[in-house]
Amino acid sequence: MPAAQRRHIAVVDGGSFVLPYVHGLVRALQARGHEVTLYASLTRYNAEFLADLQEVLPRNAGIHVVAAPVSGSVAPRWRGVPAYLGLLLHLWRHRRDYDSINLQFSALWQAELLLWWLLRRQLVYTVHNAVPHGYKGLRHRPTAWIAGCARALVFASRHSKDEFLRRYGEHWAAKAMVVPHGLLPLAPGDGVSPYRLLEAPSALVYWSTVKPYKGVELFGELARSPEIKRRGLGLEVHGAWSPALANLKRELLGLGVRVDDSYLGSAELRTLFGRDVVFILPYLDASQSGALFALLNHGCVVICADVGDLGDFMRRHGLQGLLLRERSAAAVIECLDYLRCHAAEVRERLSQAQAASAWAQTLADAWPVYEATPA
Repeated sequence: MPAAQRRHIAVVDGGSFVLPYVHGLVRALQARGHEVTLYASLTRYNAEFLADLQEVLPRNAGIHVVAAPVSGSVAPRWRGVPAYLGLLLHLWRHRRDYDSINLQFSALWQAELLLWWLLRRQLVYTVHNAVPHGYKGLRHRPTAWIAGCARALVFASRHSKDEFLRRYGEHWAAKAMVVPHGLLPLAPGDGVSPYRLLEAPSALVYWSTVKPYKGVELFGELARSPEIKRRGLGLEVHGAWSPALANLKRELLGLGVRVDDSYLGSAELRTLFGRDVVFILPYLDASQSGALFALLNHGCVVICADVGDLGDFMRRHGLQGLLLRERSAAAVIECLDYLRCHAAEVRERLSQAQAASAWAQTLADAWPVYEATPA
């Protein structure tokens, strides 16, 4: 695609909900030649991604960061709400500077709706989930209202787009575009780790936050499986747990599963990712998984539940043999047997999936969304 006319693009993730994702997007927009202003929160988690963009260095030319203590990880709500309103006020005052305004997540829709309507000619809305996690209704009205204001809708996976259209109606398709998720390094500057042959893993590992929809109950069945024991496979769950799953955590510990209920830093994760293990993402539901793209970036072999973008991604790259046909120990064993018999093929296909998920590749068809001139 020919070089783009330089644009000034605002990216808004006021709560720093998806900071590693936003970091990859901002860097890709900068590499394309655009000026980018990021509106984000100071945060305890993934703060190194924000700090990397805030540094005053030549490689950061064209990147500006407007940050405030919005996230609950650094400020109570009585401070976070005024801080977020301050970000929105700054955005409004500088609105004429921006050709496009890309909203990643709404943090306080009650205060935003008028703003997004006024900025509708510039607004590009990235819909990460059709409805918030745990929401029971078919349609989430604030999501629909913001989508109605946007001149374009961006979806991080084909599944999230299809789910949105199923819930809200096909008439949204005219302004909807899939921009696949890109690779997520553990820390800024981490390169892409090449895949290596893995025929005999030492352990089965889950890594991500542990929430009810993540399906970690599977590790209880794995711990009871005579075949898993016979193969000498360790079982590990790494990541901060939801308090709602305290009983499950006690059960897994009682079954001998290694449970690390904490937020792992990048150094700890590099050690974990460098081991000869197979990761399992046994999600009950998923639009797209940031964990998958972090594992992919660092050359990790992963078995996935056949849900949402996980199933679509694995099929798209010829990795159906690493999809669970059901959430059971027998299905995990089938995937392990497939890996043992097709180790070289799996390595090659994972390498191809890794290359296809570089940000420059995932954004290749999406540049017009960000580079359009406001009507």
